[in-house]
Amino acid sequence: MIRSAIASAAIVCAFAGQAMASTVVFQNTWDNGIFTPVNSSNAASTTLGDSGWVGTGSSPALAVQDLTLGLAVANFGQLPVSAGTTDLIFTFTDGDPSGFVFGSGATLYTTVIRDVALPSLNGGGAAGFDLTIPLPGVVLNSGFNNFGWSLGFANFNYGANFGFKNGTLFSGQVVGSATWVASQNNGSGFFTYAFGPFSQADTSAASWVATLTVPSPAAAAGLAMLGLAAVRRRR
Repeated sequence: MIRSAIASAAIVCAFAGQAMASTVVFQNTWDNGIFTPVNSSNAASTTLGDSGWVGTGSSPALAVQDLTLGLAVANFGQLPVSAGTTDLIFTFTDGDPSGFVFGSGATLYTTVIRDVALPSLNGGGAAGFDLTIPLPGVVLNSGFNNFGWSLGFANFNYGANFGFKNGTLFSGQVVGSATWVASQNNGSGFFTYAFGPFSQADTSAASWVATLTVPSPAAAAGLAMLGLAAVRRRR
């Protein structure tokens, strides 16, 4: 597998120059549809995961602040669906939670987010929303500063499907770098997948929309290194 990381110095200067409580080190754009494989029939046995990286290969360990996930719901039926709730079992990991991409997949932090509200939908309707999850005391493991996350489900009380907003791999990446594949566990172990060939990687990527922040101003030096680097990794 090949992955490329390119972050412009202009983006870095824009972030580092702002007087903010946090600095964005990873962000992609919702420009490539949604993927919503979870429903009341499979939620208890399904875990969804994805990953990215924010280092150059020689970056110091990086303390992170929070992760905002771009989530989505879709109603594949013709009748309206009422609002619902689910508990989300969130795990933040060293690289993809599968351990098959970059990083070990080891758990860095886990929590249960209870009673997440899911919106009502008309027949054939879909919607996106964001969820920000604090990451207290979490530090990435230096080098490429790989990170990943997974969502499991409990008490899924909803008549529609749940999943993620999806982004393009390159053209929609604002800062940091995403992986081409995402991961999923249906109860018998993780597997990874994309939505087409790597020759069409920008649009075939399974690249869940997310924003990762670090406390400011500690991120400025790491961001400056990232902005000057063009890193090509092959596995």
